[in-house]
Amino acid sequence: MPPDERRAHLRRRTVLSAAVAAAAAFGLTGCDIRLKKGAPHVPGIKTQSPPPDQPVLRQLLLQLDMAAHLQAKGKPALSQSLTRMHRAQRTRLIAVMATQGMTPAPQPTSAASPAPLGLFEAGAAQGVGTLASLTARNLPMAAAIGVTFGAAAQMLGTAQPTPNPTVPKPAETTAILPALQAAIYAFEVIVAKTPVTARARAKATLTALSPTRSAWEAALGTNAPGQPDGYALPVQPTTDAVRRQLAQQVLTDLADACAGQIAATRGDAGSFLAVVHLWTDATAQLWRWGATPSAFPGLAD
Repeated sequence: MPPDERRAHLRRRTVLSAAVAAAAAFGLTGCDIRLKKGAPHVPGIKTQSPPPDQPVLRQLLLQLDMAAHLQAKGKPALSQSLTRMHRAQRTRLIAVMATQGMTPAPQPTSAASPAPLGLFEAGAAQGVGTLASLTARNLPMAAAIGVTFGAAAQMLGTAQPTPNPTVPKPAETTAILPALQAAIYAFEVIVAKTPVTARARAKATLTALSPTRSAWEAALGTNAPGQPDGYALPVQPTTDAVRRQLAQQVLTDLADACAGQIAATRGDAGSFLAVVHLWTDATAQLWRWGATPSAFPGLAD
């Protein structure tokens, strides 16, 4: 072989040898990467766990998937409002889960015949206590969704009877009670300013809220916040429109107060449920006074 051809042949062998070596090294590196990714099968190597809130939020998302497609017989306008609300909640929950590296649970391949919306809302509200274990970043959002389940059940007449009002920890009770006291005062004025034949709705709101106020004040005893002789109402409820405006304002303030304390109840199921129950009552009454059901009552969008 002539010298020039011999040198070219050697150069090709050198290049090929280097390429084979690089491929072998890359293959070993790839195997090493695959081995690390497959670590669940290797004893003694810790693996990454799913986010702690994923199981509870997945279940909540499944509930919203179902609620968004159910209807309430005989109440088409309310049913449509609740459907829109649940779809908005579902969209937000999926987005929040995605930012935290969570994936939705697979949809079940088969399911039983769906219950009417009212019964479904009531059933979902019964399980709201499971949300108390969520981390602080997700608890307010999830609790607000749970509140809407209970409020919807009240509006649809399917809410389960609740026991005597429970009381949260003193700090949360003290923080929320002034808003509850102010709301009850406002409704007492609304009743007094409403014609006798039209007082049923205002009296029903007082009936819904008063037992909780009494229980919470009794629990705090002498530490209960004092009430002034009267409150400076933002408006004087002399007409139906103004009475509705005042009712919505004080109920919104009460829902806001509950939402503002829910994170402090994390991990304490008793306190969590006590706040959620009042939050639910305030939200249901707010809707009864004409407010459109919102996806996250008491929380900023």
